[in-house]
Amino acid sequence: MPNPMNRSTSKPERHRVFKLIFVPLVIFSLLAQCALVWTQLEDIRDGYFDFVLYYSGAKIINDGNGAQLYNLEVQREYQKEFAGGDKDWDLPFNHPPYELLTLLILAKFSFPVAHALWAAINILLLVVILVRLFPFVDARHRVLFALMLFAFFPTITALKMGQDSIITTFLLVETFVSLRRKRYVTAGGLLALGLYKPQFVLPLVGIFLLHRRWSSIFGFLSTGLLLGAISLAMVGWDGLMGLLSLWLPMIQRGHVVWPELMTNLRGLVYMTLRLSGLTEATNVVTLGLSTLTYLITLQLWPRNAEEQNELFHLRFALAVLMTALVSFHLYSYDGTLLVIPLILMLNQVLKEPDPYPLRHLVFLALLIIWFLPLVPNVLLKAMMLAWWALPLPIVFGVVAMEIWRRSRLASPSVRT
Repeated sequence: MPNPMNRSTSKPERHRVFKLIFVPLVIFSLLAQCALVWTQLEDIRDGYFDFVLYYSGAKIINDGNGAQLYNLEVQREYQKEFAGGDKDWDLPFNHPPYELLTLLILAKFSFPVAHALWAAINILLLVVILVRLFPFVDARHRVLFALMLFAFFPTITALKMGQDSIITTFLLVETFVSLRRKRYVTAGGLLALGLYKPQFVLPLVGIFLLHRRWSSIFGFLSTGLLLGAISLAMVGWDGLMGLLSLWLPMIQRGHVVWPELMTNLRGLVYMTLRLSGLTEATNVVTLGLSTLTYLITLQLWPRNAEEQNELFHLRFALAVLMTALVSFHLYSYDGTLLVIPLILMLNQVLKEPDPYPLRHLVFLALLIIWFLPLVPNVLLKAMMLAWWALPLPIVFGVVAMEIWRRSRLASPSVRT
């Protein structure tokens, strides 16, 4: 009969090699990213990153010019007041106006102070994200998961750019927690709050709709209608039409749309087709692959799936991976949401008995690749960041295989 003590010590021993490689890598990646940000502090202060678009939008609202919020000339004039006036590119605010409610007070401060306060708020949100996830992961690995969150390239980029991606990640984590606790109306309402970037919430709403989770749909629609009314009051019908005019060109490359910098299916398809000069087919091929990815996720998240077990953790992880892949418009900072499936999947891998199956070895190898220091920075500078997403569909496949195998083992027909 095997000695239980030997079995209890096998897991730490088995994970030691991985942690000896991965932990120093994550720490070095964090330090390297922070050092790089330090060299860019002057550019951050001078408004050369994305926080300028939120700050200028909030100032326009504060000045009572909401109807002109989506007028690019007005946005340029406001940005010249507090950012470098020699920029030759636009940083347009093209999100629904309700998002600016969180920034109206910050816009009363000087630009550098507002940016610092915004970064502090986002760092606090990162801590809250960890606190909310910790009850669902092994306590022995929480420090590792915290390091992963803070050292992840998209997280550091979101903080540097002053983007809203950490808020999106927070809303998805809260949705996960709400579903686990059967708070379905709350889950729908939380997703509606993320409609400032609809591509990151609508895929999950689609799952709720197809599963006839009507309470979640009610929460989503009621919150969405409230946010729509608030937005209408802020900018009027003309303002909302101006927002629509900024959204329509986003299906084509150019202006603020660069598929080669998108870490999703659109970016990977564009980079692949560019090798043969067929980039005109990018949207069509992306649509086909996105549909396939969505259907796989639906197949592995059946309507009657139990949401209070660890298999649901993997299903939610798969849904977030799917969301990133099919998002169509996703830049590096938006990839922050990927820490959710990475943490949930790694937690499961670190709990499995000996030996590592091949799918787990593949996942751990891809995790190491994703945290290689400064690799995404080099790809970004070369305008090829989309290649950094190459592990993403593979991770999706690994998580899908994990769900499929566990579902088979859990089914009565297999057990008998």
